[in-house]
Amino acid sequence: MNREVVRKLVQVYIDRNKLSNPEFAKQAKINDRTVRRLLNSEDSISDQTLEKMAAVCEKRKFAVIGFSTGKIYFRGEHHADCTRWINEQAVQIKKAHSHKKIALNMKEPMIIQRLPFGRLQI
Repeated sequence: MNREVVRKLVQVYIDRNKLSNPEFAKQAKINDRTVRRLLNSEDSISDQTLEKMAAVCEKRKFAVIGFSTGKIYFRGEHHADCTRWINEQAVQIKKAHSHKKIALNMKEPMIIQRLPFGRLQI
């Protein structure tokens, strides 16, 4: 994982949310000294730790993925965001006075999956 990209991502996240380094470290479940090393020096940091820091900054943790093709149709911060997007794709067809038919406007079956740390689009 690219250290400079993660450094910029962490710095923007800390500034935007008005956090201190120890508060960010608590969210990432790492040592605050590691956050200081990332922001202030060129000391080496493991890829696993960089992934943990990037995962805290990355808001989109769930995705609607096509079952057959694996194409990502939508990304959301919560599972409910993905479910809401799928429901918005539904079209209601009024057949009779008391019956409604719901048709999904999608070409393939969809699944909602939690995105792993390694698949972050940075």
